[in-house]
Amino acid sequence: MAVTAQNEATFLWHDYETWGINPRRDRASQFAGIRTNLDLEEIGEPMNLYCKPSDDYLPHPQACLITRITPQKAQAQGLSEFDFYRTINDAFMQPNTCGVGYNSIRFDDEVTRHGFFRNFMDPYAREWQNGNSRWDVMDLLRMAHALRPEGIHWPKDEKGKTTFRLEKLTAANNIAHDGAHDALSDVRATIAMARLVKQTNPRLFDFYFKLRSKVEAGRLLSVTNPEMLLHISGMYPSTQGCLSPVIPVLQHPTNKNEIIVYDLRKSPKAMLEMSVEALSENLFSKKADLPEGTERVGLKGVHLNKSPALAPMKTLSSEMAEHWEVDLAQCEQHRQEILNDADLRDKLMALYQTRQFSDDSEDMESALYSGFISNNDRKLCNTLLKKKPEQLASWRPNFDDQRLQAIYPRFIARNWPELLDQQAIMKWQGYCQARVLDGEYGSTITAAEYQDELEQLASQELSETEQKILMQLVQWLQR
Repeated sequence: MAVTAQNEATFLWHDYETWGINPRRDRASQFAGIRTNLDLEEIGEPMNLYCKPSDDYLPHPQACLITRITPQKAQAQGLSEFDFYRTINDAFMQPNTCGVGYNSIRFDDEVTRHGFFRNFMDPYAREWQNGNSRWDVMDLLRMAHALRPEGIHWPKDEKGKTTFRLEKLTAANNIAHDGAHDALSDVRATIAMARLVKQTNPRLFDFYFKLRSKVEAGRLLSVTNPEMLLHISGMYPSTQGCLSPVIPVLQHPTNKNEIIVYDLRKSPKAMLEMSVEALSENLFSKKADLPEGTERVGLKGVHLNKSPALAPMKTLSSEMAEHWEVDLAQCEQHRQEILNDADLRDKLMALYQTRQFSDDSEDMESALYSGFISNNDRKLCNTLLKKKPEQLASWRPNFDDQRLQAIYPRFIARNWPELLDQQAIMKWQGYCQARVLDGEYGSTITAAEYQDELEQLASQELSETEQKILMQLVQWLQR
């Protein structure tokens, strides 16, 4: 076990298991975390936490079969949601901590942010304060596969395409991964895959680690001096290495952390000829609403604060360019066509200014992205976090933000139901029924849907363990 000096830079490798697939509206069942130094040597004891389910939420039965976690187990072994997230926040807020996982920026970080928001903790502080940051190993592996694949075995799916499923990667590389979809097992598997990249290609590992800084990422994505560079992302097909040469064309007019790039594999001719209205329809309409055979233009948003996987063109060898079918001469021609269009920037500015972010949340608890919390409300939140539960039941904060005002009584009821008076109990029960029975307030599954899913799963061929899990889920609904 490694020893670290106080405030030394560390990784906090982590993973959630959840009761459903929506990180904004479904709830966490388990969190696991392992701290390492930057050499990936473990420090201290692993974290392995369960979260008690609450009466306003039903788990998705399929998720329970995958994780083998029943609500009864989480109830018996778990913390209240507040204590669960407070313990996680304390770990993340250790100075110079880099929070990292597997597909964590797209999923686990969203679970963290929304869990913190529901419990009056700052959703973002652990990502940037006190030298802290976040990173994601999934795009590290995509980058290694695209640019420096030697030394790692890359598994294929049933269609013959490279798959980046963690359990497939560990199996292909003879890495122990007992209990896939157990959070602690998945964390150890993630560390092992990161260690494999660090051993086989330390320069690539270190290069991508620097890109967790949006300043470093911004240097590569310069709009004022737009050079062709490589973007590696799940947005591009694995048959093309999840890679494409791009050129930055615009800093998003309303989001300073987003740079609009153009995929240079695609001819820009259609984009350059389209009106703002036609571009808006092409980019932002649902696929089903587009005329059959319509191909979207090559504009994409790259977020500087999401550890984008970027690299200079010189990192793509001629052999790998040929392998991934990158026609460099054609990409350069497309770049010149874009640079020669004097009207493009104004057109794109108009396009993205009219495209404002819309938070379509059905409930205040999942409306995190509707706006930032004011300084006054953040001070109230900090005061709240210092109070004892028995003080909170009678405390009446006057938040300016209607989201916080709506969440507060639910927060008390969910974590300390024993503190409620009769009127508050009736209000909480009415809210729970509206969510669980009627599907209101952003519920992801109703009691009727839960029962239908149980019946559907029961009709399948199940192991003895899975049958016992289903029986416990039946009992949970009947309790």
